[in-house]
Amino acid sequence: MLTVLAAVVVAPWGPVAGAPTDGAVAAPMWPVPEPYPVTDDPAETLADLPPGSEYVALGDSYSAGYGLGDPTRLPTSACAQSARDYPHRLAARFGLDLTDVTCAGATSRDVVSGYQFRGVPPQVRALSEDTRLVTLTIGGNDADLFGTAASCLALSSRGPVFSGRDAPSCRSTLVHDGVDDLDVRIRSRVALGIADTLAAVRRAAPNAVVVFLGYPAIFPDAAHTPARGCFRSALDLGSLVGSFPRDTYPFTDGDVRYLNGVQESLDEVSASAAEAAGVPFVDVFARSQAHSACATDDPYVAGVSLSGAGDLSRIDMVPGALHPNGRGVAWLTGQVASELRRLAD
Repeated sequence: MLTVLAAVVVAPWGPVAGAPTDGAVAAPMWPVPEPYPVTDDPAETLADLPPGSEYVALGDSYSAGYGLGDPTRLPTSACAQSARDYPHRLAARFGLDLTDVTCAGATSRDVVSGYQFRGVPPQVRALSEDTRLVTLTIGGNDADLFGTAASCLALSSRGPVFSGRDAPSCRSTLVHDGVDDLDVRIRSRVALGIADTLAAVRRAAPNAVVVFLGYPAIFPDAAHTPARGCFRSALDLGSLVGSFPRDTYPFTDGDVRYLNGVQESLDEVSASAAEAAGVPFVDVFARSQAHSACATDDPYVAGVSLSGAGDLSRIDMVPGALHPNGRGVAWLTGQVASELRRLAD
C-alpha cells in the first residue's frame, strides 16, 4: 500500500483538478455573487474607508477561501476562489467596492509579474491610484509550504511518510548535515519575493491602506500539542473501498514540531518584510496556536481528508485540506477588521 500511496497522493494547492489551465480565460471581476454581496447599508463603517471605497484583494488560496464552496469563478475558475473568503466578508461588513483577484496556488511572482493562468494578468494590475484598501496573504507557495506538507503525510505517528523512499519523516528528507533546506529557502528567496511584492503593491496603489495578513497555525507549537500527539490516520479499512476518514491529521510527532518551525520562519520573514515596507502585518500565527488543524475543539484550519478510487490507484486531497475552514475564515475576517479599526483611530 505504501508504494501505491507514494505515487498517487496529490496536493490541492496547485490548479484545481479538472479545472481549465492553459485555456483559462479571465472572467469579469464584477458582479460579486451571493452570499456576500456588498450593500449600501453596511453593518459598520470606517471614517477613512467610507462605503464605496475601492478595495482590491490579492493573494493565494488562504485569501481565496479555497475549499469553502460558493465559487465565484473569478478571476478564472482554476483559481478556486470562494464568495465566502475573507475579502468578500470584509467588503460586506464595511460596504467596500471589492475587486477580488485572489487565486489558489499564487506565488509572489503571480502577484507582481506572472501570468498564473492564460488570460489572468498579474494581480497587481488590479491596483490603481483609486484603490483605497489592499489586503494580501502570500509567501506560502513561494516556500512550497503546502506541497511540503502534502509530502509529509505519514502512516503512523512514527512514520514512514507516504512520499516513499521509506523515509521515517519529512524532516529527514529536508535537513542534511544540520542544514534545513526549506528554512534556507524561506530566509533567502522567499523573503526577497515577499519584500518585492510589498514594494510593488505600494507603488501600484499609492493611496491605499495595505494590510498584509499572515498564515494561521496549521501545525501547533509544543504548548498546544496534546501529550499523546496530534496523529489521526488518513487511512482505515474503509479506504480499501474508497471511503476515507474525514478531517484527519496524519503527521509524525517529529514533523509536527518541524513544520511548526517552518511556519514560524515564514511568519518571521513576513513580519520583517512588512516592517521594512511600512505595511501593517496582521500576525495570526501565534494567536491561532490553540486552533490549528491538530485541534479537535474549534480548529480554524481543516484537517486532511482524502478521496480516491477503491483500488487506491489514485488518491487526492479533498479541496480545503489544511486551509481555513468557515470558522477560521470568520476569525481571520475579524482580525483584519480589528486592524482596520486600529489604523482608523
